[in-house]
Amino acid sequence: MGNAGKGAIPNYGKRKMNTIHVSGPSSGAPRTSATASAPSSTSDQDHASRYQHRYSPSTRSEQPLPQHTYFSSPSSSFNASSFVAPGTQPPLAGTATGGIGQGHPGIGIVRKKSALIFPGQGSQYVAMSKDLYKTFRSARSIWHQAEEALMMTPGIHSHHFIQGERATSSQQRELFEAELAKTRHLDSKQGLLASGTAVARSRRGWLRDLVFSGDQLELTRAENAQPAILTCTLAFLQVLRKEFNIDLIQDHVQWASGHGSGNYAALVGSGALDLHDAVRLLRHRGLVASHYTANHPVLFPPGCKKPESVYETWAFANAGSGKGADLLYEEEAAATAEKAQPGWKRTQMSGVVVRPGKLNAVIREVEQVSEDIRNGKIPSVARDEVVEVANINSALQIVLSGSRVGVSYCCDRLRSKNLGARAVNLPVSGAYHSSLMTEASDFLRPAVKYMPLSDPEGFSLVSSKDGRVLPNSDAIREDLAGAFARPVHWLSTVDTLLAQGVERFICLGPGRACAHLLSKELAYRDKQKELNGDHSGSAYEVWSLATVEDVEQLAEALADVSKMEGVLPPTPAFDADRLTAD
Repeated sequence: MGNAGKGAIPNYGKRKMNTIHVSGPSSGAPRTSATASAPSSTSDQDHASRYQHRYSPSTRSEQPLPQHTYFSSPSSSFNASSFVAPGTQPPLAGTATGGIGQGHPGIGIVRKKSALIFPGQGSQYVAMSKDLYKTFRSARSIWHQAEEALMMTPGIHSHHFIQGERATSSQQRELFEAELAKTRHLDSKQGLLASGTAVARSRRGWLRDLVFSGDQLELTRAENAQPAILTCTLAFLQVLRKEFNIDLIQDHVQWASGHGSGNYAALVGSGALDLHDAVRLLRHRGLVASHYTANHPVLFPPGCKKPESVYETWAFANAGSGKGADLLYEEEAAATAEKAQPGWKRTQMSGVVVRPGKLNAVIREVEQVSEDIRNGKIPSVARDEVVEVANINSALQIVLSGSRVGVSYCCDRLRSKNLGARAVNLPVSGAYHSSLMTEASDFLRPAVKYMPLSDPEGFSLVSSKDGRVLPNSDAIREDLAGAFARPVHWLSTVDTLLAQGVERFICLGPGRACAHLLSKELAYRDKQKELNGDHSGSAYEVWSLATVEDVEQLAEALADVSKMEGVLPPTPAFDADRLTAD
């Protein structure tokens, strides 16, 4: 299979189904089995008995990890190239617009029922939307508004937000501000009145510095990643509205959904939630997640010596230590293992590529692994290790969440059973959408309850929890409450959108993850149709907007649609507001 990508589990996708890799002093060479491709309960027991994990806290470095940038900005060629699933047209193919792609002669972009897709946590990368910020004044305005909101101290500066609020009463506003104030002591860089090192966040530009030229690890902290992704995504919407007079929500889409925390961007974009409330709530949300992760009794049992750096607790940031059945610590502490202090656990979320047609079997196997761990059936894995299904992203991908050992063992077992093809660790700072986040999720419920919110306008919002259409603000609150500890059923969201006749998916915001997921899922469905004798072809399109080039291509394409319909598009407003990038 070759290199599976940055953060990938080594050799996970190699098709050696007759070989089960084991480790440990007595493992010797890999064991060959004629029945490995169809394992039975006996082979499960054998696999568990040979899997070894040494709980040896002394082998973990307590020093902070060196600074690294793990992810670069996405390719700007997604819409113009064949970097999509086999059998799928390039997303903006079929137009005469220069640079958009090589389309079919005589075929142009036409109006279709469309859905707007917003990315969630894990899409962040250093320098995301920096080109947009440098090019358009309206993008800079969004970043400045977000920074101003984050600089305010909850409960002290709430009077700044009286105008334009969506609170039904002053009491609701006060209750919401009181909830945000509960994490004030957790925010080491909070507020205009802060002192010492906290002064850094009282300086305008701190968020831009972090996102555009900071450290990937610092950006990945939940309290930074969530508001940064929200701001970045809304900057794209604002540029289209202000610079190109294109309102995607009012004029071009009928449906919308956000992957996980992406729902907050959808709400702000529709006018149902104010930016200053959303960005502060996501900062609060991230602080709560980080706090409860760092103090979880399963991850950090009483008596353990915590690492000096929070980054050490993220499995994705320690890619060189080995995973799966190779996740073995040195035996230097074996002689004193009985005297060793309890060890802390890393969190991990891993995306698993599922073999075609085996999604249900994979889900059942994950549940079985979790049960086996709880019942002590894997001798060298502690009963309190955790692995759960966090996301069902498509028929070909799920995400596992939990402790590093639990997730890594489960990935290894899925591969040994020929259910998983590849696994990649995700750039997140906790075991989101798992039971490890239950306390954090419960703590956040009041903030969601009192959040100033109105009904969205311009589109219908689809839940990423179960694919339901959310008709009003009450349904939206119920959907957002408890989201941290609940799986994301993105596949159900896609099912709902397709059932409503959506043929065009516009993925807006940093990264290409949502676009790639949709492209591969739709191509897989088309392939299944062909196998069933339906050769009608695909009408689906997946567009991705993550760069200035993407925005310009989309604006020109939608202007062509308006011209074909006899509607003369207004003169773009960007002539006076656009600056040449440095």
